[in-house]
Amino acid sequence: MPNRNCLILTQYREDGLYNDFIGKFYHFPATGDKNYLKQFQSLPIEIVYYEPEKRGKGEFYGYGQIKRPPFEDKREPGYFFVEISDYKPFAQPVPFKNEEGEILEKLYNTEHYNYNNAVRHIAPEFLDALCLDGRIQLNFKADAHLIKVLGEQLIGSEKVGILELVKNGIDAGASYCRVKIEKVGGISAAEYEFGEFDGPVIVIEDNGTGMNREIIEKGWLRPASTIKTNVKEKLKEERKKAEASGKLGAYNALIEQLKKEHEGRIPLGEKGVGRFATHRLGRNLVIKSKPVASPFEYVLKVNWDAFDKVFDTTVDLDSIGVELTRQAPSRDYGETNSGTQIIIYGGREGFEWDEKKIRDINKSILRLNSPNPSPGKVKTSFRAFVECPQIPDLETKEIYESFTPNFSLEALVNKKGVVEDYTLKFSPPKSVPLSEEIWTDKDYDLKVSSPYWRDENGEIRDPVCGGFYIHLDAWYRKKPWIDGPETGEMISYLYEYGGISIYRDDIIIFPAESGTKNDWLNLSKRHIKQGFRISYYNIIGNIEIEQSENIDLVDKTNREGMIENLAYDDLAKLVETIIQNILETRYIAKRDEHTDLTKGLIRDPKTLSSIAMQNSVILDGIQKNYPIEEDPWRILHQLGETVDERKGGLVNIDSSIKNLKKSIDLIEEVQERMAEHAGFGIAAAVSIHEITKITANFYNGISQMIKSGQADKVRLEDLKSASASLNSELKRLSPLRAIRNENRREFTIVQSVKYAYGVFSRKMKQEGIEFEFDSQVDFPLFGRYSTLNQILGNLFDNSIYWILASGKKPRKIRVEINSRHRTLVFADSGTGVDQTIQPYLFQPGYSMKIPPSGLGLYICKSYMHSMGGDIHQTTDRERINGLAGAQFTIEFSNVPKSKEEA
Repeated sequence: MPNRNCLILTQYREDGLYNDFIGKFYHFPATGDKNYLKQFQSLPIEIVYYEPEKRGKGEFYGYGQIKRPPFEDKREPGYFFVEISDYKPFAQPVPFKNEEGEILEKLYNTEHYNYNNAVRHIAPEFLDALCLDGRIQLNFKADAHLIKVLGEQLIGSEKVGILELVKNGIDAGASYCRVKIEKVGGISAAEYEFGEFDGPVIVIEDNGTGMNREIIEKGWLRPASTIKTNVKEKLKEERKKAEASGKLGAYNALIEQLKKEHEGRIPLGEKGVGRFATHRLGRNLVIKSKPVASPFEYVLKVNWDAFDKVFDTTVDLDSIGVELTRQAPSRDYGETNSGTQIIIYGGREGFEWDEKKIRDINKSILRLNSPNPSPGKVKTSFRAFVECPQIPDLETKEIYESFTPNFSLEALVNKKGVVEDYTLKFSPPKSVPLSEEIWTDKDYDLKVSSPYWRDENGEIRDPVCGGFYIHLDAWYRKKPWIDGPETGEMISYLYEYGGISIYRDDIIIFPAESGTKNDWLNLSKRHIKQGFRISYYNIIGNIEIEQSENIDLVDKTNREGMIENLAYDDLAKLVETIIQNILETRYIAKRDEHTDLTKGLIRDPKTLSSIAMQNSVILDGIQKNYPIEEDPWRILHQLGETVDERKGGLVNIDSSIKNLKKSIDLIEEVQERMAEHAGFGIAAAVSIHEITKITANFYNGISQMIKSGQADKVRLEDLKSASASLNSELKRLSPLRAIRNENRREFTIVQSVKYAYGVFSRKMKQEGIEFEFDSQVDFPLFGRYSTLNQILGNLFDNSIYWILASGKKPRKIRVEINSRHRTLVFADSGTGVDQTIQPYLFQPGYSMKIPPSGLGLYICKSYMHSMGGDIHQTTDRERINGLAGAQFTIEFSNVPKSKEEA
């Protein structure tokens, strides 16, 4: 510790001889033999005020510091002032003599003591003793380094920091908040909106009420300001009063008034951590803010590096100045004519922005607003969005919104822990042979089944968390329950973001990941013990609470969870009971019901062949590594008691398994050949039907010409056309025959669509069926060209049949290609797929045609699997609008693009 310079300043509290101001300025002469000026040269100085007994009380009465050199008194020559800072009066002034009548200063300070000197040195130990005996009144002080410490501790991540700043816009009554991220490393962009700032640049901009000088100074620049939190404390007090007096109507009127003052919302009651978020996100900050009545915008500039320096001595937070000025509006403030723009730039060492992090932030902001507000409640009109010029295709909605949940639950829970009513809906995909079902109930008490709710007297208590609304969507995370080209992305989303989020007044305060991380509903423990139970990764849900009704539910300062008080525990227990008793029982039952319908059925010869191969490998391992002679675990005792019997038995089993595999391979070969022949037969049947009509027309035309003896030119033209059609029908049969030994080759999806359409174009033209197809969207394939031609041919044939059967107009077939996901949707305006046949669409023998075939779609499925792709009925989210008939999606994501890739 450096040497301390300590002084006594003689100062009468009632004497007006000098221009003193106790605790602010000390006035003294610089002339004469005392030469007090020299005493104030070595800074900083600690001082104790002393009032002599000559005209005063003879006591020490306060402490202060001198941090700046003296300055001359302009009015009185020969006199100076020195500024006193951090003045602390003693709660109990200390007499200059002890009980024995000894002068204290003389005891501690024998060398320097001279009571005639108004300014005199004292030992640091004496100064400390006086302060302690005087019960000095201290204050908490904030060090400049506090900003860095709290920025790292309170703001758990850059994502949390950005969300905090967006929430500030919500409290300011904004209807939108734009988050712009520019100049991030590793991603290039041609133009920047904020190019004058060092990257990375993060801009958070809203159209809220804006900030004036008072709010900036007393709110934004004051950590833990009560400007917002006072609202929450006021609500607590008023609710207690209203409940005690039985006048909740007055409390509700207060709530409505608060909402009116804050654009229909109650402030979120944040802890004032916005400035720490800006520190976490970058080294420099510019805030531009304009209140509606101001003709200019306020501009606050902060260099956070000035607060992060390592100082030799303590530096108070308020000793580092930041610049506030004004300027003409730098942007269009829109209809509100107000708002705030926060520009953070310069980045932070150790944190690099990349596309994954930006997309993650975008997803979090998409989830900022409640996706399912309470029934009857108007959704808050606030929209937040992310812009990044380097990533133009940021998602505008979350992927799960495109997938119909297998289960959907809505429940309204009152403050006594009773579900006033709930609705649970089961919606199986069309490929699952189960029916849609709905369960409802009222006045379901969540407390009666658990001892958790019993107090020390055995009485059931009410929850302290308050009432809430809950919406849960649940999926089985596998096919056929989730299907389509984005199945993998959906399953990954559930794994990463699955769980239940909590929203207060429509704004997220508790992200699902926070609860999943600490297993707040005990779902992970139960799932680990019994894998058939539901987990967070099966659920996307939201709980709705209100500031005015759920006051005891408090989110943590770091925004990554909630304070685990009794209210939190009660809420968790209620939600856990809802999941266990209402959702999970049906969730397990429906999965078991589906399993019972399909268990034990392995129809695919390839799967059977693979199982046989695995058994052969296991058997080989037993023969090589297991001590057959001893048979210690008696796994071979059924084969015989002797070693020879056991060895012989193993040889027989090995031979049987190999023969089984050969048999399965033969079955597979026969199945493929049957599918081949059946497929070609269907194609041939279509052509033969056309050829029969053409031949009949040709024969009748020739017969009439022979009878008449005249060569009618019109009839000759008809015969020429019929001959050409006959030739065309015969030609088309060859490329429609898909055979296993056909060589794979490179072609494009458009080539195959054009060929298949060409086969049916004359028929479609005759029947007035319009074909819509954008041939500019394309992607390459490597496979059997004729195989895909027959698949598409089957789809064209089916569509034509059902369009004509419907009798409706317009008649239309549309093929839509998605080159990004490598899919093709085939749609028509026919009758659509009958519900009774939907679960069995791709199984052989099921058909609504007359006469029935029941092989077309089965063959399509078989062929697609042989190519490495798949075909399924198009899901509702993928359907082409405007076509009410059947729609099928063909997936080529796993089909090679080229010979090299294959």
